[in-house]
Amino acid sequence: MEETKGPSWSDIPLDLAGRILGRLHAHVDRVRFAAVCPQWRAAARQRPPLPPPMPMLLLPDATVYSLPGSEAFHFPGCAGYTDACGNWLVFNGDDGCFLRDPFSNATVTLPALSRDRIRYVGDESVDEAYIESMEMGEWLGREEPTCCKLVFCSPHLVAAIVMHWRAKRIAVCQPGATSWWSVSADNQYPDFVDLAFHQGKLYALTRMDTLFAMDISMDHSTSDPWVSQMLQVINSPPLFIPSPYISLKMTYLVEARGALLVVLRRMQCRRYAGVTGLALFELIAGEQNEFEVFEANFGQSQWTKVTLLGDDQVLFVRRRCCKSVCVSRDEMPGNCIFFLENEGEDHRWSKVTSSSCSVYSMKDGNVSTPLPTVSWKRGLRDTPFATWLFPQN
Repeated sequence: MEETKGPSWSDIPLDLAGRILGRLHAHVDRVRFAAVCPQWRAAARQRPPLPPPMPMLLLPDATVYSLPGSEAFHFPGCAGYTDACGNWLVFNGDDGCFLRDPFSNATVTLPALSRDRIRYVGDESVDEAYIESMEMGEWLGREEPTCCKLVFCSPHLVAAIVMHWRAKRIAVCQPGATSWWSVSADNQYPDFVDLAFHQGKLYALTRMDTLFAMDISMDHSTSDPWVSQMLQVINSPPLFIPSPYISLKMTYLVEARGALLVVLRRMQCRRYAGVTGLALFELIAGEQNEFEVFEANFGQSQWTKVTLLGDDQVLFVRRRCCKSVCVSRDEMPGNCIFFLENEGEDHRWSKVTSSSCSVYSMKDGNVSTPLPTVSWKRGLRDTPFATWLFPQN
């Protein structure tokens, strides 16, 4: 007697398969959907554009969690990264570094930070030729520059905050270029803590919550980008001044729906005596985190407080990588901020040995854990930290 075969997944009508796909918000689930059969792969191609997939949490060992919730999986394309910016991961190269999109495997190269030419804006008395020769030719015996933040603005512009001679500057280059242009205003070095590309301009935030705006121009002969103007656009009093030994402040620049936001994070810490007699600090658990959000009011040159983000808006913050994400109610609650505990780029806390991610509700101030089983060891100074990944459709 001939055995009768049951229906297969490919027998599901394409319109129904497309509706199923529309209910999948995690990038990994969409990939698995398209891998079921050729018919479902065709449904994925024919369906109208989907909302951007939810971000992913990448751990230093290349373990990935796809939000709003999934089992861990290993992503080989992420192994060995040293930093992240959006959907790009940063890897060390032979002469500089390169960026790779782990989803498409697209790659762009960047010059070494030591290959840097400085341009002063607003101080005509500076001998730029002399400064350039110092920057390009006398690195031997000097402290090597380090990158504090990298921003992939467009295929023609990458920007960075660079620690340079124990001061921070803004540097720009074109992918594939042989050197960076860095900029300083009136021979001063503000303590930049974050950087964002917003409506065609670079914006840099200082530790005292002053905001600088930079116009980008292109050299006609080389097509290299450079900062043609740098202006203070917000110079209001600091949003928060930490109390010595008992509180800590971190700020993040985020572009959201055409507005430029600064997210203020306040944390509590404890002071205790170290073995050598020096004061050491311990960061208190995540429920002590408090957040406030402010919008850049350029007309009045001040920060304006924002009380609600909206039920369809979520902010993902990390000092090296921030983004605003639009969500639907069946994905996850909106009006909240995802953050990583115990960020270590700027602060070294000797008693902190592991970390996790948490969610702060703008509605009631509660802190929850979206992935309660996720924990990882903090990286050392020369090893990567956990980060967000923002895959594209």
